[in-house]
Amino acid sequence: MLFVYGLTSTQALAATPQEVNNQTRNILSHIFQPQNTYEIPGNSTEIWSRLRSRLNLGSNQSSQPLFQRHVKSFAKHQDYINMVIKNASPYLFYILEEVEKRGMPSEIALLPIIESDFNPHTLSHKGALGLWQIMPSLGKIHGLKQNASYDARKDVYESTKAALDHLQYLHKKFNGNWLLAIAAYNCGEARLARAMRQNKTNDFWALKLPKETMNFVPKLLAFAAIIKTPTQYGVVLPAIPNKPVIARVHMGKPIDIAHAARLVDISETQLRKLNPGIKKSASSGPLHLVVPVQHAENLKQKIGGGSTAPAASKPNPVATQDSSKKTNKNKTAVEGDTSKTSDVTIVKNSKTATTAKFHTVKKGESIPRISKKYGLNEDKVFKLNNLTHKSIIQPGQKIRLS
Repeated sequence: MLFVYGLTSTQALAATPQEVNNQTRNILSHIFQPQNTYEIPGNSTEIWSRLRSRLNLGSNQSSQPLFQRHVKSFAKHQDYINMVIKNASPYLFYILEEVEKRGMPSEIALLPIIESDFNPHTLSHKGALGLWQIMPSLGKIHGLKQNASYDARKDVYESTKAALDHLQYLHKKFNGNWLLAIAAYNCGEARLARAMRQNKTNDFWALKLPKETMNFVPKLLAFAAIIKTPTQYGVVLPAIPNKPVIARVHMGKPIDIAHAARLVDISETQLRKLNPGIKKSASSGPLHLVVPVQHAENLKQKIGGGSTAPAASKPNPVATQDSSKKTNKNKTAVEGDTSKTSDVTIVKNSKTATTAKFHTVKKGESIPRISKKYGLNEDKVFKLNNLTHKSIIQPGQKIRLS
């Protein structure tokens, strides 16, 4: 059976090889170029040294035939390794940071290589989309917006959070076994649980699973092995700095991409490549933009002192009505003036000279998730809102943060 590295057999059916190659070759090529130098062993400025310290999942798997087969195949394709690392260069630092914060093995940060070649536009024939190949149903469970203007499954920040949340859930469900969790991420938890019952084992290598899944896990372990000891396999790794490349700027309200590009003096094409989830420059899009890290402060300063919409643009009637409704609701709920920054509504009470902050609940959110988002103690948030751990919150509900 022929395997196209970085593409599952289902993904390969979604587009012609030429289309896939063109997408992969062009993605972010105008913004980011890996350095021409190569990784120097022990150089702490390179991300590879940092990543290697937590690559542990394949340590006892080297005797597995599928593992050996994929290691040899990757090692023969230096061009593919160069291409996929070029694609990963804007995202890898951020994803590795998030993986490390959760205490997950570094192999998880490499999953988008196997899922999508680190190409956010990859779409499978089943409808899985983005770096992490998230299905529409799973996206909805994790509160990822999917509408005519914006698909958060292609947003590196939103999709990474959803993917890591789901992987942690699977890791817990399958008793702390990362190989099973990764397999379930590919074929579904129900399919994996059924295979475990039928084969009466929790050993991944002894299970009868779809061919795609049986190759999915070994591919990840094989690529991790290449990263861990590239010289052993005759591979060189294009250098990726161990520092942020992109940053997400919270705008307070949707902004036209063309206008934002003019504000920070980069091309609209470049900015769109960094925000692939935004389908249209519409006021119903996300409240944030991803920009090259060196432009983040400049954009923050420029949107802080004026309108975030271009002077010549016309207001969207629907968006204007929605925003006025939210303001009216806030004013009837709490006395005082209200202002909104990102997802937080700040309410100032002129009588008591106090300020309170409120979060508007989105689909799929919970008190623990909201508390974590703002770095708050969840018990304090429960108490502040007269809620218990059994309470159910609804989208649109205001949760007091302070």
